[in-house]
Amino acid sequence: TREYMTTVIKQSSHLHKLINDLLEMSEIESDNFEPEFELVEITALLNEAKEMMMPAALEKGLSFDTDFSSANLLVQTDKARLQHVLLNLLTNAIKFTNKGKIEIGYKAVYYQRKLGIEIFVSDTGIGMSSEFKQNIFQEFAHEDGFSEINPTSTGLGMVIVKRIVEKLGGEITFESVKDNGSEFFVRLPLRINKL
Repeated sequence: TREYMTTVIKQSSHLHKLINDLLEMSEIESDNFEPEFELVEITALLNEAKEMMMPAALEKGLSFDTDFSSANLLVQTDKARLQHVLLNLLTNAIKFTNKGKIEIGYKAVYYQRKLGIEIFVSDTGIGMSSEFKQNIFQEFAHEDGFSEINPTSTGLGMVIVKRIVEKLGGEITFESVKDNGSEFFVRLPLRINKL
C-alpha cells in the first residue's frame, strides 16, 4: 500500500509536469505569444541562474564555474524566458553529471552579421549518443537507458528551450561526446529590431 502511494505520487507528479510542458508549448507556439523584451544585464542574469542551481550542484559534489569572457553586456531579451532556458540547461547538466564540473559563461560574438552574445552551459557528464543527438529537439525524445537518471522527463524540455530561443531571435546548438560531457550554446542578438 505504501509502495502504491509512492507510485501514485510519482505518476501524478510526472503527469503534472507533462501537462505544464504541453501548456507551455502551446503558449509559445500560439500567434499571441510575444516575448517581453527589456534590457538585461547578462552577468547578473547568469549569476542569478548559478545561485539558483548551486545547491543541486553542491549536493552532487560538483564544482560550478563561470567564464565571462566579455565586458558585461546589456542584451535586449525576455528575461524570464531566457532564465527559463538557462535553468533548464543547468538542470540537465547537473542531472547528467556525476563528477567534475558545470560551467556557465558568455562572450560577445557576431550573430547574423551583427553584434550578439553566445551563452554556454557545459558539463563533464555522461554525454549523448549519436542517435539521441539527432533527436534531442524532437517532442518526447529520450536517450536510451536514461529513465533511471531522469524518471520524470517528459521529453519536451529541450523542444521548449529551442522554441523559446528562436522566439527571442536566437539559435541553440550543442556539442556532446558520449561519456565525455556536453556543451550547449545559445546565440542571441544584442538588440531586437521590432517592426
